[in-house]
Amino acid sequence: MNRKISLGKSRQKGSVAGVVLALLVLGSVVFIGSRLTPVYLDHNTMVAVMQKMSQENDLALLNDAKIRETMEIRLTINNIRKFDLQKNLKIARGKHGAELVLNYEVRIDLFANLGLIAVFENKVPLRG
Repeated sequence: MNRKISLGKSRQKGSVAGVVLALLVLGSVVFIGSRLTPVYLDHNTMVAVMQKMSQENDLALLNDAKIRETMEIRLTINNIRKFDLQKNLKIARGKHGAELVLNYEVRIDLFANLGLIAVFENKVPLRG
């Protein structure tokens, strides 16, 4: 009889440790997700702006400064304000027309000396 009681108590200790471990894992996933979600939402907005620009006629005929200015205005409208287009947006021109190339990385500090790096690269052709 005493043996069954002691087995029940040891099972309880194991389940409490399992619940604590599960809560730690779940908390870590939620914390990291909360840090990454805004980065990916901003990136998806930038890609959507680029794709809408690719559907416009004669945008490839504009000079690079005018294309950057157009994209900067659209990003500002979509509440993306602190993004350096001069550094991260290239306009590649070739035989087949112009192409917008967005290439950048975002560094996210988690805590202490631990962080994450998200690297993005997208290419969108422009109509000429």
